[in-house]
Amino acid sequence: SILDENEMRHVDLRVTDRGVVVEFFALPRSPLFDAVDQPTQLMESLVRAVAVAARGIPNSMAVETHTAAVPVVVAENPVWNSSTRQAEEIRRLAIQNGVETDRIERTTAHADRSLIVSNPMSVRNNRVEIVFLRK
Repeated sequence: SILDENEMRHVDLRVTDRGVVVEFFALPRSPLFDAVDQPTQLMESLVRAVAVAARGIPNSMAVETHTAAVPVVVAENPVWNSSTRQAEEIRRLAIQNGVETDRIERTTAHADRSLIVSNPMSVRNNRVEIVFLRK
């Protein structure tokens, strides 16, 4: 396997109407991005594994990022800018690891608008989806 057991704890695969979704998610004390939205070593390993797998899959790809909500006590909610920076970092990392630029059809920053667990501030809502799009 390209990923070790610890890395695999952060991965979920599913088939949807959009295509095959490879989801990477943060866990407590095991984030995907640091405080300034740079990918952690874990995130770099996960993207590298997808880039290797992508060599055998001809489909176009999409990158989607999601963030947990933050307590809104600040003048401007940071989740949109954070999610946007994260999407760009994943796109850049995928290309750096061999994914052809034109295969990435889009990047989408969802911020905290599409939660996967009901607690909006749960770390589990911090996730990246790389979608191998249906043709």
